[in-house]
Amino acid sequence: MSAPDQTPPPDFDEDFLQAIAKWKGQHKVRDDDTIWLLMDLFRIHQNHWDEIRHRQMPSLDEFEKDIVALTEATKILKERATKEIRAVELPIAICAVIAAAIAGFLIAKFL
Repeated sequence: MSAPDQTPPPDFDEDFLQAIAKWKGQHKVRDDDTIWLLMDLFRIHQNHWDEIRHRQMPSLDEFEKDIVALTEATKILKERATKEIRAVELPIAICAVIAAAIAGFLIAKFL
C-alpha cells in the first residue's frame, strides 16, 4: 500500500510578510516606527496561541486511529453478545408453561 501524497502546509508566514510589505508601502511606514513593535508583539502572541492549539488538538491521524479502535472494539463486543445469547431449552420452557397454567388455574379457583 503506497503512502498518500502529503502536500506541505501553506507558508502563511511568507504570505503575512508580503501583506505587511504591501501595507508598509501603501501607508509609507518607516522602519523605526513604533507600529513595528506592536507587530512583533502580535506575532509573539499569535505564535504562542498556535503552539498551545497544536499541543491540545489531536491530529486527524490520531483521531482516525481512535475511531478505528472504537469500531473494532464495538465489533468484538457485538460478536461476544451474539455468542452469549442463550435460548431456553424446549423441555424447560414446556415445564414453565405448565407450571404457570396450573398456578393460574389454582389462583382463579380459590379466589
